[in-house]
Amino acid sequence: MFDTILAISLLLFLAKVIGELFERMKQPAILGELAAGILLGVHLLGPFLFSRPLYEIEYMHVISEIGAMFLLFMAGYSQVKIDRLLQFGKRSLAITCIEAPLSFAAGFGIGWLFEYDLLASLFIGLALALTSIGVTVRTLMDLNRLQTDYGMNILGIAVLDAIFGLLFLSFLTAFAHSQGEVSFYQIALTILKIVLFFGGAVLFDRFVLFPLASLADHMNVAESKIGLILSTIFIFSYVADWVGLHLIIGSFVAGIIIARHADFTQREIKHKLDGIAYGLFVPIFFGVLGTRIDLGVLKGGGIFAAALILTGIFSKFLGGTIGGKITGYPLLKAFVLGIGLVPRTGVELVVVSLALSAGIIDEKIFTAVVGMVAVTVLLTPPALKQAIYLLERRGYK
Repeated sequence: MFDTILAISLLLFLAKVIGELFERMKQPAILGELAAGILLGVHLLGPFLFSRPLYEIEYMHVISEIGAMFLLFMAGYSQVKIDRLLQFGKRSLAITCIEAPLSFAAGFGIGWLFEYDLLASLFIGLALALTSIGVTVRTLMDLNRLQTDYGMNILGIAVLDAIFGLLFLSFLTAFAHSQGEVSFYQIALTILKIVLFFGGAVLFDRFVLFPLASLADHMNVAESKIGLILSTIFIFSYVADWVGLHLIIGSFVAGIIIARHADFTQREIKHKLDGIAYGLFVPIFFGVLGTRIDLGVLKGGGIFAAALILTGIFSKFLGGTIGGKITGYPLLKAFVLGIGLVPRTGVELVVVSLALSAGIIDEKIFTAVVGMVAVTVLLTPPALKQAIYLLERRGYK
């Protein structure tokens, strides 16, 4: 418990101070939050201050997960309009159908090339096919570019990647547990749960949101609207996790729905939610993520780790660029889209952790994927900022 209190204090202080330095250097503030985590990681100050790595402390893990929820909630609540997201839905789907199979095939090929068996190679492919939402969304929000067409497409693609990745993970898990005989019942049940989740979200929007706002208007207890909004975020995140989607998909959907009611989007409420999200939870999420970054793992991974990391970066970048170009983007905008799809974080680590626990992959694969997460998290924010700068210098928006 004392480790948690000290960690929260130091992470918040360092994240804001270092984030300010990066902003003064015209770089995204997320780099400061990641740097704060690296400073408190196991290879710098961490061993002198904490009894174990911060990401292994249960309380810090929970707070970090809440931070991820708030990040995507705020994106849906204040940055994304559902009609605008759907406006680019067809293009997002088309690009996903190009970049996800390409990244998957590249990962599978790396596994096959290094003589891993079929199941391990399939898990490597899945790890490379997924896209992180948090890093790119935060970078685009810092740059005030999330509402651009390419920002909407990156967000839509990341959500679709998560859904398709979940279905394929269900397939692989069933395949692994049944020694080759796939349980189509389990896969069908996963699909049904996802359909019910999104169907329930639509019903909530139509039949629950307005009565909820009316209830808040007639309540005298302090901060009733804030309390009801927070309750909705956690309920949606819980249900999303229950059906097998990531928590952040639920909070993102909750943000989009809550933003549809004027009573929940008053300036005062937005300011309070901003304070909760960016004053506490979001910096801790990226700080804890920073403590996971260990470029030293690359030494132990050897040629395989280098091959996996390079393949992971270029397959996503190439897939996004080709997909963007085919669907009508100019080349520079397609480049921006490709860079925005590069980072991997939480979901990929969950996938390989499950595979490692089941004995499907070895420590070498796990180490290489952790290295890929570290490199892509650090590489994407400055690369994306520079690509957007070049794009806008050419007169594009």
